[in-house]
Amino acid sequence: MHTSTSFPRILLLLPMGMVLPLLWPGVAPHLFSTAGLGPHGAWLWTLATLQLSSDLMIGVASLVTAAILIFLVYRNRQALPLAWVMLVIRLFILTAGGTYVIQLGLLSLHVSCLDAYLRAVTAMVSFTTACVVSLLIPKLQQSLKTSIEVPYQEAQLQQALRINRTLLEIVQLTQEHDAVLTAQQVLLKFRETLPVDWLGLGLQVSDSIELTGIWHSPRATGVLTHTTLPPVQRGVGLAWLAIEEQGPVYIDDYASEPRAYPAYLREGLSSVALIPLTDPTAGNTIVMIASKVREHDGWAAWERQLFEAARVAVSSAMERQHHLQQMEAAALKDVLTGLWNRRAFQEDFTAEHARARRHHHSFGLMVLDLDGLKAINDQFGHKAGDRLIQLFGEQLRGNMRVEDRCYRLGGDEFAVLLSHTAVESGEVLLRRVHELMRHIQGQDFPDADVSVGLAFFPEEQMDADGLLRLADERMYAMKAQHHQPAS
Repeated sequence: MHTSTSFPRILLLLPMGMVLPLLWPGVAPHLFSTAGLGPHGAWLWTLATLQLSSDLMIGVASLVTAAILIFLVYRNRQALPLAWVMLVIRLFILTAGGTYVIQLGLLSLHVSCLDAYLRAVTAMVSFTTACVVSLLIPKLQQSLKTSIEVPYQEAQLQQALRINRTLLEIVQLTQEHDAVLTAQQVLLKFRETLPVDWLGLGLQVSDSIELTGIWHSPRATGVLTHTTLPPVQRGVGLAWLAIEEQGPVYIDDYASEPRAYPAYLREGLSSVALIPLTDPTAGNTIVMIASKVREHDGWAAWERQLFEAARVAVSSAMERQHHLQQMEAAALKDVLTGLWNRRAFQEDFTAEHARARRHHHSFGLMVLDLDGLKAINDQFGHKAGDRLIQLFGEQLRGNMRVEDRCYRLGGDEFAVLLSHTAVESGEVLLRRVHELMRHIQGQDFPDADVSVGLAFFPEEQMDADGLLRLADERMYAMKAQHHQPAS
């Protein structure tokens, strides 16, 4: 509203209000007259009617103006633009107050017509003020609506910015390879954006869900402040409901839920959101849990949207990471045998040597070379040779310990890293390899054999290259023995 342009228009109405009382019969000719004021004066009736009419207008206008202003102030007390209202009030006070001051001065002069005239002017101002205030109501309503909507829109915008920032941070968190750690960090981001009182994690282990408290507000008490909570058996709690439905579960009124846990009810748990995440690496489900305490508003639409967006982002990231891990593993695996390849051996051998030096423990290196593979390829074809390689790889993996890592370096070359193995184990290892080779010879490969070279850190060699060279030398020495003609 433009108060500056409307103010002159209101001022133009004032002269008109000053002229209107002069139209009352008998006022203009005797405005300053003091005659006829006795008990039977000629103007007594005229003055009385003018004064009574003016007082009535003042009373009605004042009541209407006051009622409208009180209504507007009460109805819109939180956000009330008072520019127009204050303008009208100022004009009313100045004019009405000024006329009453003049009236007080005229009491000693006994100029009754002028007194009646001033009272009429006051009545006109009061009536005009009431009319103007009434006309301003629609504009005031619109102004109030705008003044309320703007802060609301600003609050909505701020909320949207917080949500977008949280989602961006969640996407960045999903670069982690550990699914449980990622879920924990995502939950802590909810704490910064959502009005929640408890955040926790449920990890599916067979037919049970292990619950862990990640964070709680000061409003949470009792069992809700514990880090480890009672596990939930299959089909009992709400976490299983989220796993079974494979989607978010929102409970707005926890007290009315049949699966509600009494211990949580005693602590005032009111609303629960459960967001399941499938961990493709471990093959189980992680459930992110957010709760409110002593509130009955439930979950707003924007809160559910944030949960859903976070679930989609984290699930997609976990699947992508799993796919990348599979691709990385495939790049380090031998396609024919399923054993680790030469690249994996080089990385693991370097890491194992560094670890052994740092922690002062021993380890062994075994290199193996299949004898007779070329003859089998030439006589029976490469399919038979591939079968021999596959069978040898299976037997080698099956006869080593879980902590040992087996590799196919290429062609007919193999290797095994023997973690925490000392030189005293050498004879046992050689005997084990020859036994698995006899098993292979009994499966249509009687002419196949294997040459083995063993070397141990730190008893026989401290240097990594020296250890590999020593194992190769011993393997070639055995191969040379196999090629010697029988005496």
